[in-house]
Amino acid sequence: MISNLIITNIAPFYRLPLWLKLLKDENLNISFVYGENDKMGIEQVDFQKIENGQYLKRIRKIKNIWFRQKILIWQVGILKIALNTDSKNVIFLGEMYCISTWLAAAIFRIRGRNVIFWGHGIYGNENRFKLFVRKTFYRLAQKHLLYERRGKNQMVKNGFNSKNLYVVFNSLNYSQHKKLRSEFESLNKAKVLSFFKNPNLPTVIFIGRLTKSKKIELLVKVVSEINIKSAKINLIIIGDGPLRDILEKMGQKGLTEKWIYFIGSCYEESKIGSFLSTADLCVSPGNVGLTAIHSLSFGTPVCTHNNFDNQMPEAAAIINNYNGIFFKENDINDLMKKILLWFDRNESRNEQRTKCYKIIDQYYNPNYQLSVFNRIINNLEPDI
Repeated sequence: MISNLIITNIAPFYRLPLWLKLLKDENLNISFVYGENDKMGIEQVDFQKIENGQYLKRIRKIKNIWFRQKILIWQVGILKIALNTDSKNVIFLGEMYCISTWLAAAIFRIRGRNVIFWGHGIYGNENRFKLFVRKTFYRLAQKHLLYERRGKNQMVKNGFNSKNLYVVFNSLNYSQHKKLRSEFESLNKAKVLSFFKNPNLPTVIFIGRLTKSKKIELLVKVVSEINIKSAKINLIIIGDGPLRDILEKMGQKGLTEKWIYFIGSCYEESKIGSFLSTADLCVSPGNVGLTAIHSLSFGTPVCTHNNFDNQMPEAAAIINNYNGIFFKENDINDLMKKILLWFDRNESRNEQRTKCYKIIDQYYNPNYQLSVFNRIINNLEPDI
């Protein structure tokens, strides 16, 4: 059987459900090569513990060497793999900062292999030089797997053939989330959020790393302003990071009056899901990324900024005034306005859940992604 190969920088734990789908599909016959974590702060897959290690023969770990403050990467041994593998299709993480990918992709092309890049595509905010480099890099591949339609549109705008561009979206642990949905829909909000003085108030939630790019300080300022006279909404923050101490100091009044609560790091899906399901709106003032998929998967609408040039691809899962709402980037007054506007909607929580689930069930799950991998490897045209 013809083999296919996926080469990626790391093995992030959130991708495990998709990797297992790909490994179990006998028609695809896929193997993986991935780089070691190198203390990136991202939870990784331990394949020794996955299904009794039965896939270890098809998974190879190599060493990543990082340069320029972990911006550039060289994957040790990748050129040897490029010279010797018999795989017909080779899928790389489409990251132009991985220097070894440039050479390995060129070698695979010379050897007559099909090269596919899996990534963002063109962002739309590149300067002229960066756009030239990115387009040059992307032309090393015959086809592309892209996280969103916007990336595809930007690629077409820059001269790439739409028939070679496949939108694969992104996903989390869809099967687990779907099993938990019905259970969480009937959770007692007051019991789950008992750490608040008034747990039945409308509740805003953030989940993610507490870093500068997430601009969580805007959210803390907005909720503090809304609650300046008396508590009108609650705020949960899940995650840890370099800004936690600063954020806690900003929210000191809320901590005292018990309308803000810091959960800290949490990787237990049942616990995260209970908080997301009982919250009323997830707000990510900076780029939103997989936080949007996580929140929508548990039926909670998402609010984030509207500048897609500075967004992560997953922001496209949000449909304005349907399963979430957008505010003007960096505009604290507009963020406050949109949060209050959302809570003034005459719509039941169950109606909102149904709208949130719809796009996840349609596109943002490993089942749909598997169908896209089958299309691209079997040389079928994209369905989107």
